[in-house]
Amino acid sequence: MALSTDLEILNRVLRELSSCFLQYAGECWPWTSAGAEGAKLRGAVMQCVERQRQSIGLVAEHLAAHQDRVEFGKFSAEFTDLHYVSLTFLLKRLVESQTKLVESIDRTVTLLPSGDVCREILEVVRGNEHANLAALQTP
Repeated sequence: MALSTDLEILNRVLRELSSCFLQYAGECWPWTSAGAEGAKLRGAVMQCVERQRQSIGLVAEHLAAHQDRVEFGKFSAEFTDLHYVSLTFLLKRLVESQTKLVESIDRTVTLLPSGDVCREILEVVRGNEHANLAALQTP
């Protein structure tokens, strides 16, 4: 594939990652998490947020080195409908959102040829996002 197409694919993934519900949850945090169990769950979610931020950084760094424009996504206004609910309630939505993101990345990886630098980056991102999904499913 042409380099520009590979970079377009990476930019699309960057938009998905940076505008996903997990990043929103990490940046906005108007959810309640009472007691020791709540603090433990919040810690687990924030570890996932940080792992995803590392993926975002990896993709953005590669894009910045190879093109003039790096596009980050915007959060959906629908996310605000879930403010001030319990973290336990929110977790189900996080798992649903993360599942869709993982499925999208799994499909996207197949668009790039083996040995391609962009594919190698996506493979790292894919591993991070699968780890996030597993962590969110078993807090």
